[in-house]
Amino acid sequence: MKELIKTDYLRKVLFISLIGLALSCQESEKKFKRVPPSHSGIEFVNEIKPTEDLNIFTYLYYYNGAGVLVADFNNDGLNDVYFTSNQGADHFYLNKGQLKFEDVTKKSGIENSTGWTTGVTYVDINNDGLLDIYVCKVGNYKTIKGSNLLFVNQGLNKNNVPFFKESAHEYDLDIIAFSTQAVFFDYDLDDDLDMYLLCHSVHPNNSYGKGENRVVVDSLSGDRLFENSNNKFIDVSKEAGIFQGKMGYGLGVSIGDLNKDGYPDIYVGNDFFENDYLYQNNGNKTFTELNSKDATRLGHTSHYSMGNSIADMNNDGLPDILSLDMLPSDLVTLKSSGLEDGYSLYNHFLKNGYSPQFMQNTMHLNRGKQIFSEVAFQAGIAATEWSWGVLAADYDMDGYRDLYITNGVLGATNDMDYINFISQDLIQKELGKAGRGQPLEISMRIPEKKTENYSFKNNRNTSFTDVSNEWFEKTKSFSNGGASADLDNDGDLDIIVNNINQTAFVFENQTNNKKNKNYLTFRFRGPRNNHFGIGVKVEVFAGDLYMYDENFPVKSYLSTAPTDIVFGLAEHKFVDSIKVVWPNSASQTLRKVDANQIILFESKNASFNKSNPKEKEIKYLTNTNFQLILSITKKPP
Repeated sequence: MKELIKTDYLRKVLFISLIGLALSCQESEKKFKRVPPSHSGIEFVNEIKPTEDLNIFTYLYYYNGAGVLVADFNNDGLNDVYFTSNQGADHFYLNKGQLKFEDVTKKSGIENSTGWTTGVTYVDINNDGLLDIYVCKVGNYKTIKGSNLLFVNQGLNKNNVPFFKESAHEYDLDIIAFSTQAVFFDYDLDDDLDMYLLCHSVHPNNSYGKGENRVVVDSLSGDRLFENSNNKFIDVSKEAGIFQGKMGYGLGVSIGDLNKDGYPDIYVGNDFFENDYLYQNNGNKTFTELNSKDATRLGHTSHYSMGNSIADMNNDGLPDILSLDMLPSDLVTLKSSGLEDGYSLYNHFLKNGYSPQFMQNTMHLNRGKQIFSEVAFQAGIAATEWSWGVLAADYDMDGYRDLYITNGVLGATNDMDYINFISQDLIQKELGKAGRGQPLEISMRIPEKKTENYSFKNNRNTSFTDVSNEWFEKTKSFSNGGASADLDNDGDLDIIVNNINQTAFVFENQTNNKKNKNYLTFRFRGPRNNHFGIGVKVEVFAGDLYMYDENFPVKSYLSTAPTDIVFGLAEHKFVDSIKVVWPNSASQTLRKVDANQIILFESKNASFNKSNPKEKEIKYLTNTNFQLILSITKKPP
């Protein structure tokens, strides 16, 4: 009898243990799985080592981190990865398939290991169908020397590795400035790509003065617009109405057609109390900056603006604006951090030509005609700690864009205990010694803010749910630049993040592993001077699901995503129609298109009339063993 009771007891214990194990396994199955460096081969670390000459007291943005670039540089259908390093060497990784990468930095001829490097982007500068790499650097500041670099793709060797030659001077792009990030886009719609250069000031933020000083030109700190004239880039900032002053602390820039007039507009996020800039493209090679002219357009902006993105967050076909700040989400950090200025000082700023700003993330919903409603608190995304980059993408493939936000800072200079410490007269005298000796030691005592990155699921009603712990394993980091891209060609978007003093993150999105979600990926082949279709707009209709996107790859912070556009389709096995509009307004429409494939749209097949291209005008790309197979396509009759 006792043995029966004992056996029954053991069965119950075993049953309960199995249930517990099953639940534990279920809980551990996160949407994103971190790919270890032992598998991915990506071991890059953006290592920061303060010196007597270079530290937070000698360079204002010493803790701001570096960027990520993801694109296909050898045209094998797999997205490769480039990391910038602030003080060390940049690294270039070639995608070998199955989330494995090879460090080909030396083989590719890439050499950038001196000075101070910030953002990175790409452009097909010589229109040969091969992407080139443009790297931003800080130049001519104290001990920091250097100019922006352009690595031009020379073609592939027998092992399919691209080789690059530094050629910035040939295109007048060897710019010496306090460069943050560059964006190549066709601002005047003349079928070639121009360039906007985002820069930052290095002066203390108490040196601003009145807002009207933003029109004063500073050759190093001021943003600049360059027009492409036969592959020579000419500075047209003054004629175009771009602010070029030392008041700009540019940390984020995004491009989008915000008023849907066909011309790309520009949003610039400025740190401290300089206004964010909302440049409306007037269609005549000039811009009007709306936020400084009429603050009611945006209502208010983030105060210490960092990275930003332009994306349609509520699927109404109007691009919205996301901008990040440093509002803490937990009470302890909130109470121990320096926050907003007092009302009298805030009012003083308004009287001196500055627009309303608050220390919070902002989400400006586009109401049309360049009017926006700021709804970050209502949406549940206003406070995410010390945030740098925001990736707006559909990670769960349900047709609505979610958010991934990079966080953390090596030195939290707004910590109140540290502020009280550094305010002492004796410490201030030491800091006056040009950053030598004692000031370096003082800089090492700044408290760090190492925290998890945030992830938010779109609830499809202009609100978001924090799913950071549901989608990711808890990992604290100092994360800065990041990008979303389909690294393994399975139809969902993976994430790559550049970290300070920590190995870069590669997160595999496992949404499509179980084949329970559908997708469509679009690639573009444009005209000769815009081979990768920068500026293309895409609309997708699937039942009651409507989605809109624009091909402007510079997003988030110091980083650039591929030109591919990926749409999650939830349970839809096909879409009713797809409309593609090229920058010159020519368009293509497809109807009844099956899901779960890659489609290549070519500008030569677009037309200015309302007739739809026939099925054989479109190239359908299928992926087998990570090699792209292009179907044979006949020209339309």
